[in-house]
Formats: sequence, structure tokens, C-alpha cells
Amino acid sequence: MSREMEGAQKVPESDVVPESVDSEVENEALPGAGGAEEAAPAEPAPEAYKSSNASTRVHTPTVLGIAVVDFNHLVGPQVEFAYPSSLLDNEELSAQLPFLALPDGSHLSEEDFCYFHMLCKSLYPSTIFGISCNRQINADALINKGSQVTRSMVQKAIVVLATKPIFGPLREKLGMVTRAFFAQRDLNNLSLLEDFHGTLEMSLRMGTVGESSHALDGGSALYMGTSLREFIYHWRFKALSLVKLLLLQRKILFFGYPVERLCMLQYNLVALIPALLSSLEDSASPELHSQSDGRVKAESLKMSDRHSLLSFMGLPLALFSEDAFFQPCCPLQQIDTLKCGSWLVGTTNSIFKQQRSYKPDVVVDLEHTQLQFNDPALSNAVTLTPSDRSWMDQVINVVLETWNEGDPTQPTLMQYEGSDDYLRARFEEYIFGFLSTAKYANQLPPTPPDTPVDPQSPTAQFGAEAIDLFRATRVFKEWDALTDDTLCDLIGCKHPCSGKVTALSDAALRLSAGLHDLRIDESLAPTREAIGAAFQAGSAGLSKVASSWRTDLAKLNTGWNSPRAGRSANTSVDLTHNPPDLEGVSTPTSEAPPGSASTSPAPTWDSRKQEALSTLQATGAQGYAALGNLGSFLSAKQKAWSSRRPRNEDTQ
Repeated sequence: MSREMEGAQKVPESDVVPESVDSEVENEALPGAGGAEEAAPAEPAPEAYKSSNASTRVHTPTVLGIAVVDFNHLVGPQVEFAYPSSLLDNEELSAQLPFLALPDGSHLSEEDFCYFHMLCKSLYPSTIFGISCNRQINADALINKGSQVTRSMVQKAIVVLATKPIFGPLREKLGMVTRAFFAQRDLNNLSLLEDFHGTLEMSLRMGTVGESSHALDGGSALYMGTSLREFIYHWRFKALSLVKLLLLQRKILFFGYPVERLCMLQYNLVALIPALLSSLEDSASPELHSQSDGRVKAESLKMSDRHSLLSFMGLPLALFSEDAFFQPCCPLQQIDTLKCGSWLVGTTNSIFKQQRSYKPDVVVDLEHTQLQFNDPALSNAVTLTPSDRSWMDQVINVVLETWNEGDPTQPTLMQYEGSDDYLRARFEEYIFGFLSTAKYANQLPPTPPDTPVDPQSPTAQFGAEAIDLFRATRVFKEWDALTDDTLCDLIGCKHPCSGKVTALSDAALRLSAGLHDLRIDESLAPTREAIGAAFQAGSAGLSKVASSWRTDLAKLNTGWNSPRAGRSANTSVDLTHNPPDLEGVSTPTSEAPPGSASTSPAPTWDSRKQEALSTLQATGAQGYAALGNLGSFLSAKQKAWSSRRPRNEDTQ
């Protein structure tokens, strides 16, 4: 695969692609039809991949091999099968592949995919792109359980090693084969994987035979599997901040789970930079710098020819070349690689966040959709300007208006607006303006540090601090030397949203972005449940209080009525047997009339009143306690929300 195609115009497409494709398809036709027995002699020799010559890479097969990585509980992960079989004898491959194919946390899912980059010069001179699909099966479900199975669960990963990052087509095929491999319940039967290798190369070549093999931005197969729509939908304004961080060659750590989502978020970010996804041949190691070797300045421009336009713009940018590293899922065994100048890595292991020797500039938290900066100055540099927010708001609105819940990767009505191609074109327009502005600023005479920047200038609209930091990077110096001075005249150095921003609209966008960052709906979901439970418990308590009040009021009413009834009876008796003297009925007597049967003494009015008042006080206290619990809960929640604000001041 040739990605240093600055001199591709010297080798016409008609002279390269048909010849290589026809010859390789013809050579593979008989082994593919003859089954596994006939396919064995056709195993490609590893020596065929050692040449770094660009013309030789055109003839290199896309699939370098297939492997099975088993998790051994005694020695850890290890390669137990490979096709071609010569890969098993490659010590360099066997030392790296197991930890890349079975990363930390892979056992937490029934099925998960991992994407990784590997440098194995004994197999291929530049970056090898690997994708693994790992699954688990209960040991008791195996038909042919070997002596090496000693645990209740067996975990294995099927790995495909390729020369191009065509993970979309590979993922679907690898997932189906892995599920079929485990469904046979005999993990010692490997004929399925041998057949898979024979047909995979053929299907990939047939799917890309009509595409240009030397286009700087690659073919459509490279972008299969990425979803820029979902990336913009979930990350909103932070997506542009991440693009700026990548252009500034910062140390970016993606942290989260599951592994496949972790990896694809990074590829989505890379896919926003024009022609970068097809130019990752140096990404596996900071020592590689073949992308920068032999590049020459474009001497002409044909606007209707995309290859000519990208070459004139000095693209692709060598963001992952010398002293840079890109690993979508980085194992602990590669942590020392982070001593290089810039990197983009992903991990599920929190140890990477706690390292002081290789401290990241920013941690991208997948769970909370937050950017955690360790340097406040860098946070200010990549903060969006009013023009940035206005432009990004337009992009976000297009995605929201065409959002399809049934298929988030495709817009409603399948139109171009809102599609991934549309989003790549919009970000390409932004990055072209950013590069042109940086080159123009570099041509201006130096100014004193305290010189104010015109807020309407392109530099201010893209962010003066971001432009200055970009001009100080290695990438800019190489790019500036590779592009013509007339670039600023042909590619306008202006912001795509220049002159379209007002103070009121920017304030509204700031508020909108802030509200989205709060994630109110998600953050308040547990709170709503807790409040609902509190109200339910409180209503139950209040219901009990009300019922108790009704009972006590009934008792109080009885207490009021009972003395009156006694007074009425005593009065009638006194009027019958005694002279009309009311002094004897001023208070009810507690003694039984003479000659009556012996009964328990009736309670006095004072005792009844005291009992009723005590009951009212007790039930009132219960009511206050029930309401107090609800108030305490709401007060605690308010304090928790307030305590979060200082901690989130360094996040966007």
C-alpha cells in the first residue's frame, strides 16, 4: 500500500492497479477453490513484505495473516495458532500480539472488538493494523475440551493483521467468523479460519478494485466503520476542541469502556483531518518517519482534481510521524512509548491516568463526555472562539435535524446534508482556513508580545493562542516548508463563519453549550428517582400522620362529648331528687351513685384533654419529621451540585 504518493503522478494508475489486482486474483483463484489442503502451499512468505519500496507495497496483499490468541491462566495471553503458519515462528510478533489482541477489560463483555497498531519489521516495514474479536465460552459447553482447559470459562481472540486500516469491512467478516468458530464448540477445529484467510483477501480486493490506489484521502473502504455523525452528536462543541488538540500535537489520552467504542472514537477524530486516516503508516512507533521522507513541494494546482488540491495543501499532515505515537488501545507493556513528544492513545486501565512520568495533557473521559486538562493554559488555547462556536453550532444543528434513531450513522432520507461525507467536507473547509491563516501569520513581521489582536482578524477568529501554538509544532514547520507561499492567495485565510457572529448570538451559544455540558437529563435521572422515592415515602408517612390525626381528632371529639353527656345525666338526676340547686352539678363526679354496681373509675376531663394534646404533639412531630427528611434530602442534593462546580471549572 502506497501512502507516500507525492510522486504518484509519475506512476499512472492504469499502469499499476489492474496489473497487480489481476495477477494476484489469478494466483489466489485456484487455492481458494481447492479448499484448505490446496491453500497451504500458497502461503505468502514473510520475506515478500520486507521491502520498503513504494512500488513493491502496491503488490503487497492487504491481509498479512490470521491468528488465534488464547488466554492461559498460568502464563497469560499467547498466540496458539497463526495462518500462514510461518507467523508462529516470528518471535517479534509473538511478543507483541497477545497483549494487543486481548487488552485489559476484554473479559467484561461477551463479545468485544479491539483495534491496534503494531510494528513488526520482520513481517512488514511499516505499521501493521490489527483488529481482534474476543469471545468467551463455558468450558462445560465444549465438545472437545483439551487438557489445557482448567477453568470454567475459555477466552480467545481471533485476529486479522492488515496493511491498511480498513476496519469496517474487516469487522463484519471477523465478527461472523468468530461467532461461527465458537458455535462449533470445538476450538481445536481451525479449518474454518484457514478458509477465512483464503476468501478474505479476495473479497477485500474485489470490494476496492474500482477505487484509486494512490488517492491521498484513500477510498471509501477506509471510512467504513467510522461514524462522524455519532461523534458530533455526542461530543458537540468539544469535537472541534479535540481537532485543535490533535493539530497542536498534544498528549491525548482517551479513557473509558467498552474497548471498541474507545477505539472508534479516536478513529472518528482522525477521520476529521483531511487525508490523515489513509496516512498512518508511521503511527505504530515514534521511530518511524517514512511519511516525511522524499516529499516535495507541489508546483501546480488543479482545483477540480482532489489529489492535486491535497498535494498543494501539503496534506496529509505528518501528525503521527517522527516522535509521535498513535495506539487506539494501549497495553501496559507499551507505556514506556509515551515518553515521546506527542501521542494519541486509548486505555481502559486507570494506571495511565495516574502516571506522572508520562502525564497526558488532556484526558478524554468517555463516561462523562468531558475533557480534563492538566494545563489551564492549554485549555484556554483550545477554547472555542465566538466564530468557532457559531460554525460548530451550524454543524451540530445539521446533525440534529437529520438524526435518525433507527440508524444513527445515516441521516434521514439518506441525503448528502448531514452525512459523514458532508461533515468531512465541512471540517476540511475549516482546517484549510486554519492552515492558511497560520501560514499567513508566519509570513508577517514579528510584533511585540503585548500587541493587541484585531478581534475581526482571521487569527483571532481561529484563536490567536491556538495559531501560535500550532506554528511552534514540528508538523507546522514541515508543512510550511512543503507548501508554496501563494497558498494564502489561492486558499483564503479566513474563518468559514467570519462576519456572521454577534455578541447576543454568541451568548446564546455559550448558554446552549453550557446546558448541554451539564447533561441535565442524565444527571437528574437518579435525582428524580430519589426525589420520587422520597415523595413516595413522605406521602406514605403523611398518610399515616393524617390517619393518626383523624383517629386523635375522633378521640378528642369523644373526650369533649363524654363530659357533656355526664353533666346532662347528672343534672337531670339532681333536678328530680333534689331542690333546684346547680352547685352540685358544677363538675361531674367521679364516684358511682350509691347502690350502683362496682365499675372502673371513669377518666376525668383533665386527663382526657392531656391525652389528646399529647397525641396531637406526637403526630405533629411525626409530620414535621417526614417533611424534614424530604427537606434534608433536597438540601444535600443542592450542596452536592454546588460542590461540583469548582471541580469542573477546568473541564469543558
